[in-house]
Amino acid sequence: MKKKVAVIHPEAGFSSSGGSQLSAYEMAEHLAAFFDVKLLSSSKCSEHSVVISCIPRGKVKKAQRNKTIDWLLTRFVSNPSLLIESLTSFLTYTPYLMFKRCDVIYPNNDYGGLAVAAVIRKLFKTPILYTERAGMVSNGKVLRRNLKFKPDCLVVFNQETKDYVHSIAPEQRVEIIPNGVNLDKFSPQGEKYKHGLQGKVLLTVGALNRQNHKRIHLAIEAVSQLTDVSLLICGDGPDVQYFNDLCTQKLGAQRFKIVKVDFADIPNVYRSVDAFTLPSEDEPFGRVYLEAMASGLSVVATDDSMRKMLIGEAGLVCDVTNENEYAAALASTLVNDWQQKAINQAAGFSWESVAEQYAKVIDSL
Repeated sequence: MKKKVAVIHPEAGFSSSGGSQLSAYEMAEHLAAFFDVKLLSSSKCSEHSVVISCIPRGKVKKAQRNKTIDWLLTRFVSNPSLLIESLTSFLTYTPYLMFKRCDVIYPNNDYGGLAVAAVIRKLFKTPILYTERAGMVSNGKVLRRNLKFKPDCLVVFNQETKDYVHSIAPEQRVEIIPNGVNLDKFSPQGEKYKHGLQGKVLLTVGALNRQNHKRIHLAIEAVSQLTDVSLLICGDGPDVQYFNDLCTQKLGAQRFKIVKVDFADIPNVYRSVDAFTLPSEDEPFGRVYLEAMASGLSVVATDDSMRKMLIGEAGLVCDVTNENEYAAALASTLVNDWQQKAINQAAGFSWESVAEQYAKVIDSL
């Protein structure tokens, strides 16, 4: 009889653009080749979905775009969307799992899911598998908090994070398994997005928020140093107007576009450009780099250990805070043919291979 695995993410199906939401969906789809999998979420997104009502964080964030609602919520807590999702999912997901027993519980939504898992383990000794997606962001603050739940196996993305975990929790079991990419969805072949930009086109993808770690303004500054190169920004967020004004000032109205597209159309966007860049700081992994390479694009990114591992020979890493160095790296990726190197690099991160590694861990629990 196959093991029963409960994958948790309240926002899977409600939002398909976030890294953890997408990973929960893909893991449920591919682990189903090995186990009896149920994906517990607030919206149906898969044949494996079990829809359980709660208030996902994306719904709260959408409501917070109303200044009055945002003021009311943030008067009491600094991160109301996460708190509301965690509380409402705890109250509904925990009873479900008490009556629908599983053999392994795999939360994907930070401490809300971990709290559910901890109760179920206390009651039924059900082992917890957890992937730490925050990595060393904020000097490991989120990681340290999640370690308090003592998952039976913690998955991290690199050796640096594993070493850090063992420095503060020597007995914690830790495995290194990367995120994956859907090679059927992201490839050079297929329909292209019609952006209407002229010349060589660089793409960046991310939330348009001046307060986050994506640092899209650095990409705008670097592209401004190049001639006959346009920038396509794919994303949404509270600072769309700010980035629109910055692009107009630095590039001129004809050399950029900011677009918001459905996640299903993102592969078409990658196919429509010549190279990809994202100058993130403290990016725990970076799914978009894999999507870009799988689409045949070279990548320019921040010079850190994770980006070096992800990109390999499919692009360049550099000091993105140095405008001239960053611009030179972008120019280099636009004059050479990187497609085959990019495709080969992405092939090592297929969801099939990732799921096989997770399956071995689950079998051992």
